[in-house]
Amino acid sequence: MPKAMEGSSMFIVRTAILGIIISTIINAYLMTLPLPVLRKRDYMANYLIKRNNRIDIQNKRECAAFSTAYVLRHFGMEADGEELYTNFPNKMSSGNVYPKGIRRVLRKKGFKTNYYKGNLNTLKYEVSKGTPVIVFIKVHKDRNNLHFVPVVGYDKEYFYLSESLRHLVNCNDDNNSYNRKVPINEFKELWNVKNINMLLYSNTYITVHTIQS
Repeated sequence: MPKAMEGSSMFIVRTAILGIIISTIINAYLMTLPLPVLRKRDYMANYLIKRNNRIDIQNKRECAAFSTAYVLRHFGMEADGEELYTNFPNKMSSGNVYPKGIRRVLRKKGFKTNYYKGNLNTLKYEVSKGTPVIVFIKVHKDRNNLHFVPVVGYDKEYFYLSESLRHLVNCNDDNNSYNRKVPINEFKELWNVKNINMLLYSNTYITVHTIQS
């Protein structure tokens, strides 16, 4: 390879690497870095959070607020996703919200949150504790539109979600715990949100806990 072409190729590679590094730093500031957790723990083979709740349907890009409101109602606090979204922090110009925004709102309400990067086993373990877990997934597996939604149960075939996007609702539950079930293999594809600008955010989720007094 001529030296001029070799130099040009190296410049392109270095520029690409620098772009990835800068993007990762910006995302770490705007979104916070998820904490890796891979340790396998015991959990029930099937689990569903059976608590009467209300599943509201969003109209625009308010999934972060609607997911947060669902979790707040789980803890007995009346919350409306649309109202919550009005003053929701960490919004992008598009109206979408960074994960940090969800955590800020929940902490302000008196809860402890963690942002994890795990796998199917760690997600099931967290759900089996009895509190909805907010996952960061794609709306459709072949597109890059991203979405927050609470996971409220699982079994050997499906994950059960409290879905705020009307066109994704595909079932119903007597307790209003869930209105969407996703086959596990499909969920894995939706959960893989990784792209060149977001290398660290596949398989991430937010857990919520009450603060012990």
